[in-house]
Amino acid sequence: MKIISPDGHIGTLEYLKSIWESRHLTTALAKGEIKNQSALNISGIFLNIIQSLIGLAVYWIVFGVAIGIDTGEIPYPIFVLPGIFIWHYFSAITGYCSNCFIINQNLISKLYFPRICVPLSKVLVGMVDFIIGFALFIILFICFGQSFTINWAVFPLIIIAIIIFVTTIGLWISFISLFSMDTTRIAAQLTNFLIFITPVFYPGTIIPENFKFILYINPVAGIIEYSRWSLLDTPLPDYKYLIGIGIFLVLAISIFFIFKKYEKKISDLL
Repeated sequence: MKIISPDGHIGTLEYLKSIWESRHLTTALAKGEIKNQSALNISGIFLNIIQSLIGLAVYWIVFGVAIGIDTGEIPYPIFVLPGIFIWHYFSAITGYCSNCFIINQNLISKLYFPRICVPLSKVLVGMVDFIIGFALFIILFICFGQSFTINWAVFPLIIIAIIIFVTTIGLWISFISLFSMDTTRIAAQLTNFLIFITPVFYPGTIIPENFKFILYINPVAGIIEYSRWSLLDTPLPDYKYLIGIGIFLVLAISIFFIFKKYEKKISDLL
């Protein structure tokens, strides 16, 4: 890894270059945490799958059977899975990034590198569970006799949007954590609340028109609805979901420049 000096102004292109040159450190941090979580062990992967299946069964019983949410011709477990593995990725990143600078304080104090690499490594850690969740979805998708459509060709673009989104959330939470020790608790409480106003367990179409603006400004809602359209051939979501996606693009650009501005001050804030 190339060590760059924290002195002087860092231009945008120079900052991007420094992040790219520090990619090996980013992946090393991610690999270290993944190994600590035993996510690469067979037992760890098996445990993640069992936990996902138990969670899916609970959601199916509560929302699919007891409440009887209508998902049309699509079996409820298949309908809800895209929302679950996308939401789990989002919620995992909020947890990983809320204290990531504190955990890596010793490394940050001894070595200069783009500090943004620390939360970026957490995005890679969360991606492991996302991949496992998506693989589980494909298996159940085939087992339930669902058919692949041309809309699947769009899903790689949606995955890019998902990664950009969770990266943006992770960067904002990690930055806010520099100023508030309660970030972990607050992030957990917000995540527990937001899941109920996000179409994870239900289709967005069941929300009354007067309240749909809540979904339209929620970036996760738009990503989940477009994912279902791509994977399950549901009707194309309302274009108003793009409002929330536009909001998170603005947040993504702004947090990048905020990190660049505070690059030399992060060590002092710890």
